[in-house]
Amino acid sequence: MTDPSKSSFLSGALPSYKNPPVNEVVCGMRFQVPDKLRIPHIGFLWDKLRADYPIIQHAQPITSVKGGIWLDEATGLPLPRVWFINKSDDQLVQFQLDRFYFNWRRRQNNYPRYDYVIRNFESVLNTIVNFFGEFELGELKPIEYELSYINHIPKGQGWNTINDLPGIFLDFVWKQTKARFLTNPEKVAWQTEFPLPEKKGHLIVNLKQSIRTEDKVPLFVSN
Repeated sequence: MTDPSKSSFLSGALPSYKNPPVNEVVCGMRFQVPDKLRIPHIGFLWDKLRADYPIIQHAQPITSVKGGIWLDEATGLPLPRVWFINKSDDQLVQFQLDRFYFNWRRRQNNYPRYDYVIRNFESVLNTIVNFFGEFELGELKPIEYELSYINHIPKGQGWNTINDLPGIFLDFVWKQTKARFLTNPEKVAWQTEFPLPEKKGHLIVNLKQSIRTEDKVPLFVSN
């Protein structure tokens, strides 16, 4: 595998917004399952990340492409997903048998922009590549990369009713004429998938409604 520290993901000028509604960014990789990786190895990985991510939590495993969860071949027990979290609770590394992610999460801080996220992802990637080499787990072989933005758009910021939705998402429109018996929708759940140029992957857009936990304000959530 090419040394990721020598091949930055940064390329070209990127748009920047004064007040982006980004609530969380997830940048990660799914890779071929290494035959030699065992649960105790995860502790050794945390030892390498612990200075920056001193808090550890278990999380429900993410299902495989086929819809199942990874099981230990010897015992039949499910293999965990582990979170390594920083002291500020705004960054974490997720790791399980077939993937890892770097997350930035909005707490009291502003979104630090893509450059910051991708550099932290690359730092974690380098650590995991070196970890695989040190413990002779084989080569880290990527299957796919993922970059997800989770945006929260609260009521009162660009919209007040669902009728305002086409003003936020220009491609989400519906025709309202006197000849139609249907009124405007009252709930929305929408997903669209676009192929990227040169078959470099897909852009998947999701939109749904939600309620912000801390103050019960209605939200549009897009990712």
